[in-house]
Amino acid sequence: MKKRKLKGFVLPTVYIMVISILFVSISILGNVLQSKMNYEEDLSVSALKDNTTPVVKNEDEIDNASQIVKPFTSTAVGISKSYYDMQDDEATQQNSLVYYEQTYLQNSGVLYSSNESFEVISVYDGTVTNVAEDEILGNVVEITHNTNLKTVYYSLGEINVQKDDVVKSGDIIGKSGDNLLDDELDNCLLFEVYYNGNTIDPEDFYNMKIEDLQ
Repeated sequence: MKKRKLKGFVLPTVYIMVISILFVSISILGNVLQSKMNYEEDLSVSALKDNTTPVVKNEDEIDNASQIVKPFTSTAVGISKSYYDMQDDEATQQNSLVYYEQTYLQNSGVLYSSNESFEVISVYDGTVTNVAEDEILGNVVEITHNTNLKTVYYSLGEINVQKDDVVKSGDIIGKSGDNLLDDELDNCLLFEVYYNGNTIDPEDFYNMKIEDLQ
C-alpha cells in the first residue's frame, strides 16, 4: 500500500490558521481585560467624588448664621431720643440732647420707648460681662461680642441673665423699664454700641456686617 504525502502548501496553511486563531484569541482577551480595568477606574473615581466634602458653605448655612438685630422685636417701640451726631443738622442735634438736673447732655446711644412693656434681646452673639444697677439709668447689662465690640442695655425693668452667661443673637436678656432721664417714660431702653472704645449710632450699627467690626 502506498503512503500518501501531504502536498507542500498544506502545512504552511495549517500554521497560518493556528497563528491567526491565537492572535484573535489574544486580542479578545486583551479587550476583555481592558474593559474590566476601565470599569474599576470609573468606580474609583466615583467613590472619590462621592466622598468629597464641599468647602464652600451652601446658602442655607449662610442664612442660618447669626445676624445683627435690633434690641427688641415689638413693633410698638419707637425712638424717643436719637444718637447725638456732630454731623447732623441743628434741629436733629437738639432732639438728641438729654435733659437732666438742669443740664443738657449729648445722647451717646438711642433711647427707645413704648406705651407697653417690651422684651429686650441681645443684638448679637456674645458674653455678658457686666450686670449692674445705676442710680440714674436703672438696671444695666453689658454684652461683649468680640475684643473690639460691646453693647450696653440701660433702664431694664427685669434682667434675665447673669454675668458670664453666653447669649445668642435674639436671646431675651430682660424687659424694658424706666430711668431718671425722662420721668414720663415707664417702658424704655437706652441702648449704646461701643466699637474700639468709641460709641457709634445704633441705627447705623444694625446695617453693618459683623466681620467689619472685628
